[in-house]
Amino acid sequence: MLKRMISLLLTAGMLFCMGSAQAFAAEAPQTVGSEAFMKSRTRVEQPAFRVYLSPSPQYYNLYPDGKTEEDYMRQIANWMAQYLHEYGIETIIAPSSAQVPASEWGTMLQARAEQAAQNNCTLYLSIHSNAAPEALSGQYNGCFIYYQTNLPMSGLWAQIVKDNFIYPEKDKIKLANNQTLTEMAYPEMPALLVQTAFHDYPRDADWIMHNTQRIAANLSYSIAQYRKEYYGVPIQEITNPYLAIPFL
Repeated sequence: MLKRMISLLLTAGMLFCMGSAQAFAAEAPQTVGSEAFMKSRTRVEQPAFRVYLSPSPQYYNLYPDGKTEEDYMRQIANWMAQYLHEYGIETIIAPSSAQVPASEWGTMLQARAEQAAQNNCTLYLSIHSNAAPEALSGQYNGCFIYYQTNLPMSGLWAQIVKDNFIYPEKDKIKLANNQTLTEMAYPEMPALLVQTAFHDYPRDADWIMHNTQRIAANLSYSIAQYRKEYYGVPIQEITNPYLAIPFL
C-alpha cells in the first residue's frame, strides 16, 4: 500500500512535531468547509461506535508537580472512557508507552493507527499538551486542534471540538492541519490531535493539572455531538453522579 511505501520518509520528520514549534505554528483557518459533506452524508451508523484514544507518549515533558505529559493525557483518556461509556460509545485506549524509546515512537504510533483499524474504530483521538521551542519556552499559550485534510468528517468533528472546548481563552482555540504528523497520516478513520494547552506556560499547565476530568467530559461530549450530527443518534444523559460535572 502507498502508506507503507512512504512510511520511512514520513517517520523521520514527524516524531517530534507534537509538543514542538511545528505543533503550534501550522495554524489553519478558523472554520472548516463541511457544507458539501453535510449535503452528501449518510445516516447509517456502524454496528458499534468505537473511539480509539491515543494519549501522548511524551514521558519526558515535565509539569510543575513532576508528573509528565503522558501522565496527564492518560488521565484524560481514562476519564473519557467512563464518559463515553455513559454515552453508549465504546473505547480502546492505547497501551502505555513509558518504556518505548523516542526513536521508536513513529513505529509505535503507526501501530496504534493499525490497532484502531483492526478494531473497526469509528474515530481516532490523539490527546496531547503543547510546548514552545526551548528558546521561547513559556511564551505561548492556547489550544490547537489538528484534523485530517483528506477526510471531511475530520473537519466536521474538529469544528465541533473547537466550538465546545473549555480552554479559558476562546480566541486562543485554533484549528490546524499538518498531514506529516503520524497520527494524521496513518489513521484510516476521522482523526484529531488535540493539543489541550501549553504545559510550559504556567497558567496552562495549572489549568490542565486541575481540569483533567472536565477536559475529558468536554471532549467526550463533542464526540457524542459528532455522533448525533453525523448519524442522528441522540446524546444520552450522564446518569453516574460521580461523573456529573460541567462539561461545557
